[in-house]
Parts: sequence; structure tokens; C-alpha cells
Amino acid sequence: MSGEPQKIEIHFDEKGFGRKGTLTLGDESFPLNVQDLPTIVESYKTYDDINLVKSANIGQVLVVGREGGSQSQTFKCRHGVTPAMRDARKRVFQKPYNVDPATMRQLEEDLLALASGQAPQNTEITDVEEEFVVTEDGIGSWQPVTKQRASAPATKKQKAKQAPSASSGPAEIEEF
Repeated sequence: MSGEPQKIEIHFDEKGFGRKGTLTLGDESFPLNVQDLPTIVESYKTYDDINLVKSANIGQVLVVGREGGSQSQTFKCRHGVTPAMRDARKRVFQKPYNVDPATMRQLEEDLLALASGQAPQNTEITDVEEEFVVTEDGIGSWQPVTKQRASAPATKKQKAKQAPSASSGPAEIEEF
């Protein structure tokens, strides 16, 4: 490579509405196209590697094709600049779903019921407590926890019918 810098030129075609053109690097020519990004990209620069200063909003990119290749006919870029923006136009600007208003109303009522701790209509909530049990073989599995429930406190009439007990301490009741 010689010490001389290569000549770089960009020419835009008038019939392409300023969006099509040619990039010339030395003796080689490449087709180029100006495309709109799906969102605005902010550009930052730093002077001290600590503080960032916003330098520009980027809304368009130059897409350069292969030498002798044809130019793209689209003027809207399908993807953004980063991998996270892949298919951004398809994902973000999709048509809204056509959902029946009665279905949406029922869904909203069911969500409000769940949020208040109740079960939606025609459903039952079952709470199952499980614990992980490891056998002697070293194999573990989830097993439902079985607890003995304490009986409900006796009423005054039930207490009167019961004979006085010989124990002086309170009855042991397992709490959950």
C-alpha cells in the first residue's frame, strides 16, 4: 500500500430522491442507500473517560452494498444498530390484536379477583405446601406436607360437658 491516502467520494443520484448513490474508494465503486432507523439513537462522547456528553441524535444510516451489486429498494431499516433492536419494526410497530370487549372485561374482573386474594368465577384455588424429601438412596422428590390440624376451640356448652382434666398445663397444639 502506498503512502498516499485513497480518494473517497459519495455521490447521490437525483432520481433516487437523495437516498441512493455511489461510494467510491480509490478505483472501486459501491452502491449505497440512505435508510431510516426504527428509533432515534443517541450518540455520546467523553473528554475525560468519566463524564459523557451527548453529541448527536442519529436517525439515518448509510448502507453500502457489494461492488457491482444492486441497491436495496427499501428506505426503512428493518433492524436497529445493536443486536437487541433486531426486527424492531416488526416487534414494536405491529398491528393491534382484535379482541372482543366482553373477553377483555372478563379478564379484567378475573385479574382484580386474583389481586384481592379471591378466585375468579368458576375456578377454585388450592394451596398445596410441599417439601423436598431425600431418601436413603440419595434420590429427592417433592412431597406434599401433611400437618395435623388443631381442632377448633370449644364453645362454652362443650366446655361444660367436658370433665375437668388431670393435666395442669395447656394442651399442645401444633401451629402452622
